[in-house]
Amino acid sequence: MTQVTPDLSSVAGRVLLPADPGYDEHSQAHQLAVRQRPAAVVDATSVDDLRAVLAAARASGLTVATQALGHGASEDLEGSILVRLGAFDRIEVDEAAATAVVGAGVTAGALTTRLAGTDLVPAVGTSPDVSLVPLVLAGGHGWIARQVGLSAQTVRRVELLRPDGEHGWVDDTSDPDLMRVLRGAGGVVGIVTAVEVDLLRAPALTGGTATFPAEAGAATWRALRDAPLPDSLNVFVSSVRMPDVPFLPEEVRGRDWFAVQALSVDGDLSALDPGVTAGATASAFAPMDASGIAGLTNDPREPGASTGVSALLTELPDEAIEQLLAWHASDAGRAAVLLGARRLGGALDDPRRGSVVDVSGARWLLSIIAPLPPGADPVAVRGAVSHALEILRPWTVPGLPPTFLGSHQGLADAVSAEAIDLIRSTRARLGADVIRATRL
Repeated sequence: MTQVTPDLSSVAGRVLLPADPGYDEHSQAHQLAVRQRPAAVVDATSVDDLRAVLAAARASGLTVATQALGHGASEDLEGSILVRLGAFDRIEVDEAAATAVVGAGVTAGALTTRLAGTDLVPAVGTSPDVSLVPLVLAGGHGWIARQVGLSAQTVRRVELLRPDGEHGWVDDTSDPDLMRVLRGAGGVVGIVTAVEVDLLRAPALTGGTATFPAEAGAATWRALRDAPLPDSLNVFVSSVRMPDVPFLPEEVRGRDWFAVQALSVDGDLSALDPGVTAGATASAFAPMDASGIAGLTNDPREPGASTGVSALLTELPDEAIEQLLAWHASDAGRAAVLLGARRLGGALDDPRRGSVVDVSGARWLLSIIAPLPPGADPVAVRGAVSHALEILRPWTVPGLPPTFLGSHQGLADAVSAEAIDLIRSTRARLGADVIRATRL
């Protein structure tokens, strides 16, 4: 299909068309499994640039999609103008009010670095390289979720360029339905240029990792499941199987292990000792500030191709743990590098702000990540890892934070039918046909 070439001559920022040098590199998302071929890529430098892009899209019969880096890319973007928002990089912290205004081009790592030396912590996830705005506007589950809820729950207001060109702040007083949509469905109703978020005061922040031999995983997971965790403590568990490939560091190549990662906002890790961490081969927990949390899980930093599946669980009985870890240790589970689970509860059960995403009542968020090396069949790999979901089906409940959707899934896999209706009606109310309905 031949794409229309939009007239972007009035845009001040860089514009790349498919025939231009640099287009292939700049149109590609961080998620290399998705090949993006937009009609143009625009590095917007101002709101006026964004207005010009909207006008050009309408005149050409195209839509507008926005990305900073594209960690959650899911579509090829054919028929759209892709707008990069890296220039929207302001960070304004009000330490007294414990809030921050964060531009759409700001990464989690940039914000946590800015907060170093304070006792303030943002609701970031597990990668310092993910842009904060799409994270919090797609639900988001992060390191302080048991204290603040999903990352979307920290969003106080949103600076939005509406499809009609009006630019300004929206909050729960001015438009509660729009805020419900923005907290979960993100920018399908306009172009978000900034958000204001709550920060958590955590003067005794303490975190780290305990690692175990793979065969100790089931006993460790059961002990953690049964431990009475205070709401101040956040815990992730993971079963890791690294392939034996040359590009991996020698210390992890071909190794299998189990890990417990924890972050306490008040310094109390007593729930983990001795019942959970007694059998660890290595254990390191220490005081930290915000600058350390986004890298706590040591997520890969380089762009890569992967696929994955996730599920919300009501419980994890012994049989589920045993079957999951047996699957991951088998040849059938070899495709998955990571089988991870996050303990839910706390503030996640009592959302304080309107959102289309709801995980209340679930007790675990499980996710499985599988790399896609050159030549791999994404459908076949996804089918292999999806077997784990069949094991978990008796304890699975509907819904997900949209940040955990696979590239093959849409918002209907994450939110209720009522929420989808609200998203569609809000798009219609704002005249948002020019905005790409990503995952909708």
